[in-house]
Amino acid sequence: MTTQEIWLLQELEAPRVSAAYMRHRARELARRTQIRNGSDYALGVLGSLFFAWYACSYLLHRPLMFAACALGVIAIVYLSFRWHRLASAAQVPEDAGALDSLSFYRRELERQRDARRGSLRRVLPPVVPVLIAVFASFVLEFHRPWVLVTAWAAFNVAVIAAWVAFDETGARRIQREIDALGSLVVKDASR
Repeated sequence: MTTQEIWLLQELEAPRVSAAYMRHRARELARRTQIRNGSDYALGVLGSLFFAWYACSYLLHRPLMFAACALGVIAIVYLSFRWHRLASAAQVPEDAGALDSLSFYRRELERQRDARRGSLRRVLPPVVPVLIAVFASFVLEFHRPWVLVTAWAAFNVAVIAAWVAFDETGARRIQREIDALGSLVVKDASR
């Protein structure tokens, strides 16, 4: 396709985007990401402290529950570090032009979307051993274990389902923003 054909295909009322606006949007995304990550890290610290405190109370007379709590702390620490690697906010380039700022912003949106998608695949492997150890402890170390097993299973299903739904909703929201950005980029008609 020639340059003249591409020029003729463009919209007459194409939206204009400034570099300052795109840097503002990228900084806003970084701020939202830092707030969300900070709350996730705070919940991770609280969860680890709860598991550590709970483990101390079961150290001698319920060793399976102690092991489950220790595995819980390890799982929370692992998931927090993995989340930090996947979804930490990137530094916004201050000297980039409009197109560079736009592509940086789009890459960051795609990275945040991808970090939120498939959270069930990332969360289950470190959490399943904890759940198995807790269930084993309930069955072997507690009286009336089926009440505890049922309550624990219902609680975990609800928490994991809410977590996955929250992440998938966020990924869909980010995808809508990526789609809206697609209208700002000149599309190559030869593809």
